[in-house]
Amino acid sequence: MDALPAGFSLSPEGHRTENTQRCPGWKRTQAADRIVELVVLLVDACGVNEDGASMLRELQSLDPAVRADVLRVLDCVIQNLPAHWQRRKGVPQLMVFLDGPKDVRMEKITLRELSGHGYLDEFARRAGSVPVSKAREHGCAALVHGNRIHARINQIGPAGSGRHRPDTFVCVRTVHRDLRMSPSFSLTFDVEGRLFPRLVFHQRVFGTIARARQS
Repeated sequence: MDALPAGFSLSPEGHRTENTQRCPGWKRTQAADRIVELVVLLVDACGVNEDGASMLRELQSLDPAVRADVLRVLDCVIQNLPAHWQRRKGVPQLMVFLDGPKDVRMEKITLRELSGHGYLDEFARRAGSVPVSKAREHGCAALVHGNRIHARINQIGPAGSGRHRPDTFVCVRTVHRDLRMSPSFSLTFDVEGRLFPRLVFHQRVFGTIARARQS
């Protein structure tokens, strides 16, 4: 009988079997990789809009270590923001920042606290500086708010007017201490459900982040 190749043995029934041992997390890792592949395929099938393509280019242009930090912040926003969203109040102002090598924290920040960084009527010009101190301390941070924040700051119009129009996307203004110019992102979403409305990010958002993680 010919010698068996290395790594093989005979079963009691005389069949040749391969002697392999999977690491404990192999199945979970394989499943996670497969999910990422499916998301990317879905995005390929649906197409990527201009905002998604721009976001992907921004992420891919970052140094891998910086990109990993930014993706951790974005993951936290996508996973936890829906629980803070309300139909009447819209997207709240949030500060998201790294908390050690594994954790990410999300804290609410009021308009009064934002005013400590400059006049609110100049918010668009000063918003990028708000997460700077957190990023300097924790490595990476982001200010998160809705695109209609200016209407709420300026109290535009009576009830039923532009002041109460809902946010249509989430602004994420990131700052990383290793970057001189940090990127900002717009995350689009829908509102699903009438009785119990909830914020649901577009599938393209997940697909873009999955692609960036594969870079």
